[in-house]
Amino acid sequence: MEPEKFNRSAAFSMEIRDPDGVSDDTGIAEMLTIDEQLLIFKSSAIFRGLPAETIDPKRQDLETRHSHEKLYSVGLSNSCVARMIIQFKEIIPLVIQKVALKDQLLCHVWRANKILLECEAAQYAIYRQVIDLGPKCDAIIESNKAKATIPALPKVEDLDKNVEHFLNNGKQFLVATFEILDIMHQMPFSGWTNTHFDEHRKWASNKFGSEDPICRLLEQSKDWIAHVAALRNAIQHSELGQRVELENITLKPGNKFSAPAWKYDLTKKGLGRQDEFTDLVMDLNGLLGGLLTLFEDLLIVCLKRDLDNSRSFLDIYRKHEEEVDRKCPTLYFVQKRSGAK
Repeated sequence: MEPEKFNRSAAFSMEIRDPDGVSDDTGIAEMLTIDEQLLIFKSSAIFRGLPAETIDPKRQDLETRHSHEKLYSVGLSNSCVARMIIQFKEIIPLVIQKVALKDQLLCHVWRANKILLECEAAQYAIYRQVIDLGPKCDAIIESNKAKATIPALPKVEDLDKNVEHFLNNGKQFLVATFEILDIMHQMPFSGWTNTHFDEHRKWASNKFGSEDPICRLLEQSKDWIAHVAALRNAIQHSELGQRVELENITLKPGNKFSAPAWKYDLTKKGLGRQDEFTDLVMDLNGLLGGLLTLFEDLLIVCLKRDLDNSRSFLDIYRKHEEEVDRKCPTLYFVQKRSGAK
């Protein structure tokens, strides 16, 4: 009897395994199709499903099997994932009625999410080395502090590269944040004007009025947005009044060492300067959180505005701190308005 031929068009099941050998006995938590890709979310990783038709779209070999690949080593437990694509895949379909707009917004959230994950990866690459090198630096200093000299301390590799990668993607993420206004309210948005954040804010003020929640949010955030954009310009186009200075692991007085740090001069843009070095990992983590919150806040206020205009019986609410599930720390949810019938 001939073996049964493989029918790749038939229904199939697939076990999602981490190719990096990371022990993970958790099941699939979420699945979502965006941009014609099947995204598979577990608690600590994101995968992409690869049906045979995506591997062999020209059907050159009908024996081609289905597969999957790992996209990211973070999953639902990561705030940048939970508060972006996981949170808004639940909220957007309940708020947006037009199918095309709903799909466009979900695709945009995922594209922006990928940019933010690049920021996080750059920050984490520095953090991971700092954690690894700290004990080694301590050991070198301790074993040599009675001598006349202390050997050179190990350094974080690719420090400049990772900071530049973070800031480049940070500015791209700001662009993606303002693109929400283009998608939902047709704000002029193309070419080299995409980074004119002040102009975008003025457009919003003229469109909605200065007291609109969208405009209040952008007004409150304008200095911080300018700061992030200026940091990126300073590290990529260094000049007088526009400069970022990085310091790697460094031996300090008293036979101590400091973790990577930075200071900057942004006076060319009227944004002042920081004369003392501060902890780089902590500062990048703060910028990461700020970027995530800005995107989340702007999309939430735009969606709430859409609900207000439609006089929907639904509204968007923020969870109380004790209600946030650390396994998937989303912050917002949709439910019936108080008093709505």
